[in-house]
Amino acid sequence: MTKLMETLYDYILDNTLERYYNETAFHECYEKREAVGRELWEQLTPDQKLLLEEVQRAYDRTASCELEAMFLAAFDEWCALSRRHTAL
Repeated sequence: MTKLMETLYDYILDNTLERYYNETAFHECYEKREAVGRELWEQLTPDQKLLLEEVQRAYDRTASCELEAMFLAAFDEWCALSRRHTAL
């Protein structure tokens, strides 16, 4: 990402993204994931807990990359839409 894109991306993450959660099923999915996760966690051995933490970090990294890819795709589409597409 360019510096401008990084700045915009960070601003969105820090200041505006949360406002859009209500437009999706984010909160419902989050609560369900947390409940299932707690139930699973209570059943695991210490070694399994370490493995689950590693899996969760991998899922978190993947979700972060997907969010960044979505931002990049949206940014590119916005740039394309803002360009003149007809001859003067």
